[in-house]
Amino acid sequence: MKKEGFYVLILPSIHHILKVEKGAKTQGIPVELIPTPRQISSDCGMAVEFHPDVLERLLAMVAGTGIPEWELYRREGGDYQTIKGYDETGSRV
Repeated sequence: MKKEGFYVLILPSIHHILKVEKGAKTQGIPVELIPTPRQISSDCGMAVEFHPDVLERLLAMVAGTGIPEWELYRREGGDYQTIKGYDETGSRV
């Protein structure tokens, strides 16, 4: 079920998705792995979905993983709005 207001994190590979999932669970941050929404990408990949309440904690954790880049979207009105793109230093791209 698509959840309004929830965030979707897109990462470069399934390896990175699983790394973020493991780190989030270790830190008690609730996340869910979902198929990448078609509105975001036509790839048959996976994405990380999470509640807005954990946004800052999750992004801080991701910034410490060394993942080269990622994109953040928020589900609003049945569509996905681009929020931010980041590189491995946590700088917006």
